[in-house]
Amino acid sequence: MSPRRRFGSVAALATIFVLLVAVAAVAGYTPDPSAPREQIPVEYQWHPTDIFPDDAAWELEMTAVAADIPTLTEYKGHLADSAASLLAANKASEELTNRLYKLYMYAQTKYDVNQADSAARTMDGRVKSMLPAFGEATSWIQPELLEIDPAVIKGFMAEEPALQVYEYYFSELLRQQAHTLSGPEERLMALGGNLASAPKDAYDALLGVDMKFPEIVDADGQKVELTVSGWSALRSSDAYNTRVQARDAFFGTLRRYENTFATMLDGAVKAHILNKTARGYDSCLEAALSPDNISTDAYRMLIDTVRENLPRTMHKYVELRRKVMGVDGPLTFPNLYNAMIEGVEPEYSYDDARRIIAKGLKPLGKEYVSLITEGMDPANGWIDVYPNENKRSGAYSSGILARDIHPFVLHNFDNSLDAVSTTAHEMGHALHSVFSSRNQPPVYAGYTTFLAEIASTCNEALLTNYLLAEADDVDVTLMLLNQRLESIRQTIFRQTLFADFELQFHEYAEAGNPLTAEFLNGLYASLIREYYGDDFELGPDDECEWMFIPHFYYNFYVFTYATGLTSGLALADEITNHGDKAATRYIDNMLKAGSSAPPLDILRNAGVDLETPAPIVSAMDTFAKTVAEFDKVWTKKYGHK
Repeated sequence: MSPRRRFGSVAALATIFVLLVAVAAVAGYTPDPSAPREQIPVEYQWHPTDIFPDDAAWELEMTAVAADIPTLTEYKGHLADSAASLLAANKASEELTNRLYKLYMYAQTKYDVNQADSAARTMDGRVKSMLPAFGEATSWIQPELLEIDPAVIKGFMAEEPALQVYEYYFSELLRQQAHTLSGPEERLMALGGNLASAPKDAYDALLGVDMKFPEIVDADGQKVELTVSGWSALRSSDAYNTRVQARDAFFGTLRRYENTFATMLDGAVKAHILNKTARGYDSCLEAALSPDNISTDAYRMLIDTVRENLPRTMHKYVELRRKVMGVDGPLTFPNLYNAMIEGVEPEYSYDDARRIIAKGLKPLGKEYVSLITEGMDPANGWIDVYPNENKRSGAYSSGILARDIHPFVLHNFDNSLDAVSTTAHEMGHALHSVFSSRNQPPVYAGYTTFLAEIASTCNEALLTNYLLAEADDVDVTLMLLNQRLESIRQTIFRQTLFADFELQFHEYAEAGNPLTAEFLNGLYASLIREYYGDDFELGPDDECEWMFIPHFYYNFYVFTYATGLTSGLALADEITNHGDKAATRYIDNMLKAGSSAPPLDILRNAGVDLETPAPIVSAMDTFAKTVAEFDKVWTKKYGHK
């Protein structure tokens, strides 16, 4: 934070007045997904300059890192020479990883806010093109480590205390030994890294830049441009006709590119199949989960448990929506995302969101609230708040590896309650990164994908608990119950459906079949019918929704949203019911743990055991009870009308 300054002149007072006027103007900013980047108030943009002061400094470091990458091979063949040699090699690799990550983050903060910027795209591409060289320069390390007698490594750790921190890392290498290739083979796998990412890069370019959607008419009769970043707001508009137009235009446009999307996804899966075959895994699922020490049984247990509970949960929710909205026939997509009680939800400015979140997360303690307050303040440069033309859709937090810079959070805040919840979600990721990197050595500073969505969803659950406790109006209570239902539907049920879809199309491809648009559309449609039940009806292009989901290129990531919220709900209940003791256990045993132990052990130490279906069933119970509570409250006030 900047030091306080005294203003002792008329000129200085005039400056203060101008600043106050500017802040007032910014506070009234209305988010517009079609606005050019230059129209977004700079006060609400993140700070790439916190990584490098300018592009020239980035260029200098690009040159330096490119020159330093080959030096890593100087340690090749010498890891077993001495404890000092082994330690030096590990330190050199970690340092260069951190430098490379900063280069990547700087380019990403430039490119993701304007994917039509060719210069930023070039920067992003240049960093990515450097990754195979880095992979090649480090590909020999793990195979060479596995050739060393474990007794020798143990002796090195006894001789050099600084090596003792790597004990868990070395044990994980041994666990994965059967799937670690020889040095030359690992080099080839590393060189193919850019090829494996090509389908996702093509997907980003097609959906984020090249595809153009038609205009639709909003609730005020005004034509608005349909964009990827504005899609979520339009599909949940209070105006039914707007929702119908948005659905038809969005999915109809995706349909025109269905074969392109299918080909890109087929390419991504082929890369997964190559990896699983080369490394000797039985399936792509095992190849994706095994490095994090997660059993495939845990993945399948999630799907099986959710499916078993669909009749008492999701199907009942569909019935509830039909009842509340007065739908005579089956429920359809235009009535799935909108609020069941229309006209109740107020608009929330971003500053409102900051205040609400700080209060809602108070059970996590002063240190946590202080850190999240710092991160949410756009003056500190962590967050890029508002949508703009050609900005990457959705939201994310990036900041796991670089220890000496803050996380960067991309947002598309649209003044909705969902945007408030998303802010809490992404800041949960950001603080997980902060706690992990500040309390773990570089080798464990990151956290596994399995744990990634827990801190974020715990924040969402705590926020909803706070808002419900503060509600003093029946309609506000209904709005918040609706929010909880939608959070669980979209994060557990919808993401489990995605996980089910991802598993099935991988297994289909592993059997030697090409992924065609016809197959993918048919599979997705069948799962929608199963998960939502007989009272839900698909529109003519609704089955194309899978084309919009970027996570299918992330290699079995989506299931972590479902397990994450399942765990987040359980942890939020513990923290709410048991106060500081539970909050401290969660922060100390999970947020600060990074990847220093098996993820299931880390989670168990925080208070949740996901090796049993109990937490999933508990989440199903919470959903069913919330459906019943909403029905009871709504019927009491509106059922007689």
